[in-house]
Amino acid sequence: MNSKKRPFNVTRAFLAVFVLVMLAWLATLMMIKEEPQAKKANLAQNNNTQKIHELLESKKKKSSVLDEQNSSQKISQKISKDNKIANIYEEISDEKLKEFSKKLQEQKEEFIAKTAIEQNSTKNISEQNASKEQSTFEKTAEQAPKYSYSANSHSKLKSHKAPNGRPKLAIIMDDISTNAQASELKKLSIKVTPSIFPPEKQHPKSAWLAKEFSVYMVHLPLQALNYTNEKANTLHTGDSKEKISQRIKDIKKDFKGVKYINNHTGSGFTSDFKSTLALLDELKNSEIYFIDSLTTNKSTVLDASKKLGLKYAYRDVFLDNEQNVSKILKMINNAVAVAKKDGVAIAICHPYKSTFEALKIAQKDAFKGVEVVYVDKIYEHYK
Repeated sequence: MNSKKRPFNVTRAFLAVFVLVMLAWLATLMMIKEEPQAKKANLAQNNNTQKIHELLESKKKKSSVLDEQNSSQKISQKISKDNKIANIYEEISDEKLKEFSKKLQEQKEEFIAKTAIEQNSTKNISEQNASKEQSTFEKTAEQAPKYSYSANSHSKLKSHKAPNGRPKLAIIMDDISTNAQASELKKLSIKVTPSIFPPEKQHPKSAWLAKEFSVYMVHLPLQALNYTNEKANTLHTGDSKEKISQRIKDIKKDFKGVKYINNHTGSGFTSDFKSTLALLDELKNSEIYFIDSLTTNKSTVLDASKKLGLKYAYRDVFLDNEQNVSKILKMINNAVAVAKKDGVAIAICHPYKSTFEALKIAQKDAFKGVEVVYVDKIYEHYK
């Protein structure tokens, strides 16, 4: 039995070996074939990796370029914005600078005028002011009302002689509102009391002129009967007590320490007893003394003063209803004569060129025998 089976086993063995050899051969062939493919795969993979790196680098560069562009754009936008802001700021600065320069110029002009007044050397300043104001004296002459009557219809309530025996004459110059006028007034060697207009559009800085004088008055506009060139904030007959009170409060605010007021125009207002009484009552409460410019012979200031227990002081002579030097000198002599007769007298004039010329002439010798004083030294002699 064993001899019969051996050939079979050999064959099977041979076949097994053959199969194994063939498989080994095939495996070798496959390995030989797979190596280039692997290499190719590796190369392909390496190439892909390199491309990926290149792409990433490209993206980075592009991103960097975009970032730079965005940054540049942002910087450009910021610069543009900053430039706009700078331009706006520059415009604002220019406006502020102009405004500041304007204020500085105004302060400079005021300082120059003020210094000129204090030093009494205002020849050049006066000429400049005169040209700027287009002849202030002529302007004022056009605005000032004319009065031709005297105070003879009023009973005199004043002493006939000043305590020291010398008659006293007070000269009031109405309508003061400019540097040029104040400067001319300061040049006089005699004592003339300025009566200053309250501030308004035409002369907004008139109140500061009061600081240049030791004694001054406020020239209060009151309603006239026949006068069309009315000042702003003029008080009228029938005005309420509250309106009159507020007007006086405004004046006290503008003129610190004001003590004396006289009326600008006012023929209509002072003819009305009720309105006059309301005004004098308010002045009494404010400790301000009223001097009647006596622009009408129907003035009720005397009666209202009596009712309130106040002194009554009033104008005796208008010096310059006619703007002629010789005629003004004649009226000055009349005022001196009244002062000598009654002990005290009050004359009113205006800042006309001819009036200043007449006063400069008169101050040499026309006032002999009388003492020319400020209004505060004469008011005390009224009763």
